[in-house]
Amino acid sequence: MRKIFLTISGVTIFSLALGLPLAALAAVITFDGTTTLAMPNGRNVDVLTGSTVEAFTVNDDSTLSLDLASDSNVSLEATDSWIMSVSPEIAQNSCSGTTASMNITSATTQTVTVTISGDLCGAAGGGPGGGGGGGGGGGVPAVPPTETSAVINGGNDQTDSVNVTLTLAATSATLMLVSNTSDFSDSDSTWEDYATSKSWTLTSDLGTKTVYVKYRSSSGGESAAVTDTIELVAATEPESSDVSGSAGGSVSLSDDSAAVSVPAGAITGSGTVSITPTTSYTSPGGSDKIVGGKVYDLLLTVDGSTVATFDEFVTLTFSYNDGDVSGIDESTLSIKYWSEATAEWLDLGGTVDSDNNTVTVETAHFTQFAIVGQQLSGGGELVKLECAADAGVNDPCKAVYYLGDDGKRYVFPNEKTYNTWYSDFSSVTTISADDLATYMIGGNVTYRPGVKLVKIQTNSKVYAISGGGVLRWVSTGEAAEGLYGSSWASMVEDIPDAFFINYTEGADIAETADYDKAAILNVAVDINTDKGL
Repeated sequence: MRKIFLTISGVTIFSLALGLPLAALAAVITFDGTTTLAMPNGRNVDVLTGSTVEAFTVNDDSTLSLDLASDSNVSLEATDSWIMSVSPEIAQNSCSGTTASMNITSATTQTVTVTISGDLCGAAGGGPGGGGGGGGGGGVPAVPPTETSAVINGGNDQTDSVNVTLTLAATSATLMLVSNTSDFSDSDSTWEDYATSKSWTLTSDLGTKTVYVKYRSSSGGESAAVTDTIELVAATEPESSDVSGSAGGSVSLSDDSAAVSVPAGAITGSGTVSITPTTSYTSPGGSDKIVGGKVYDLLLTVDGSTVATFDEFVTLTFSYNDGDVSGIDESTLSIKYWSEATAEWLDLGGTVDSDNNTVTVETAHFTQFAIVGQQLSGGGELVKLECAADAGVNDPCKAVYYLGDDGKRYVFPNEKTYNTWYSDFSSVTTISADDLATYMIGGNVTYRPGVKLVKIQTNSKVYAISGGGVLRWVSTGEAAEGLYGSSWASMVEDIPDAFFINYTEGADIAETADYDKAAILNVAVDINTDKGL
């Protein structure tokens, strides 16, 4: 006895037991309407009206398994341009514009596998054309989405939870791919419909986390990866303590980052005061920045009811470390509170003790509080230390830094990298060591996209550079010549192996249409833009 079935992602949709020998089977599944299959890898395939087949399975590896009878006739279309192939090769892909199609028939009973390739109709390496069989698809060139970006938790610096929210943007995107790895190899990375917001899970180990996002257009063009980073920190446990109207009370966090002192007479009766630190908050915007990446929810309950205002002022003390105010003007520190009524941060003031790194303030109500300071000016400036007259060429004072809009300084690994962004050193400003120390190092500057070709000293592959330090292998000499001219080899510069980790790898370049050098160069107007600062 033989079972006829239709399976989608391992789930049997239709099953019928037949007492017929295999050779006598006729196709029994008929598609009465066009059916769109959402493949596990994010690609879509349409099974057209009238298709008939004995069994139909969407596999976990995004291939299709078809059990064909002698009268089976299956018509497939991939409207997002991905070229299909079938094994055994009993049919060929046809391209019409940006639509790939295939009609599969069989004179015998057999099982075939349909694979959706990584090639696109209208792109280099595309499959056979329609009608004449060969000669490329003749379709529209694959144009990648533009104005791409990704932001974690609204741009916050830190989080104590692996669960974050991504804010995503791309012009002309239909699909997106999100990953915790630069090669998009983690199991959660699958192409999905483009959306402007997505819940995402970071890897669990503490430290700096980078999320990578690529976008794809309806023509099949794929953007370079964009990234954002956030620091995953250990959660500070909430603390609570008893208070009373007659004696008052106090509570502080285990790391002393926040403390509350309630005086006698502030409340009537007895209750509990608590501090809950959180890295989930609305950013103040403008040049204001939350110090330390945390805010503090303060709560007072008396006889089981929340008390929002008090009869006496309550003293709040918040502390910070030197790293928390990197890139922030310490003289501008103050305590701000979140207004539920106006949905904004309002200034409460406070006394700053820069020797002991504390800010103290009094309040007659509880809500969410934070230390807030203004970022130091100078985003986009070039700075260095003053050098002594006898300073050698390798003296640290010779190093030039780029001050980013994120309040950090970025290092030029060598003069070759610097020269892709600037023609001379006339715009470099000399600052004191104390001023330089207020800016933490954010990373290394990478080559400006579209200016040079690069390689590493231990590998002969030549790469062009896309935004954000994405390396794209130029796989043919014809493509290199088309982009950089007949003397393209003279445009290749070696990147020391130690600096290669500053870059990530993107899609290969097989022909000039795969890399719009002028557009990529024009987008990278400065280092802030290139790094998404």
